[in-house]
Amino acid sequence: MNFETTFLTNYGLQNYVSFSRSGSDKIFSIDGSENPKMIDHARHLISEMCGDSPRIVVN
Repeated sequence: MNFETTFLTNYGLQNYVSFSRSGSDKIFSIDGSENPKMIDHARHLISEMCGDSPRIVVN
């Protein structure tokens, strides 16, 4: 497993956040039907742990 997938699993985000790469871009997709507080929490954790400016998308 890569760092991003391990990170999602360790922090319990794997149920509503997925990770993919597009070239050199790191993309985290958050399920938009999730509670808004959980979406904000996931955004904060992703920004803190993956500081090299990943793209965060809410679907």
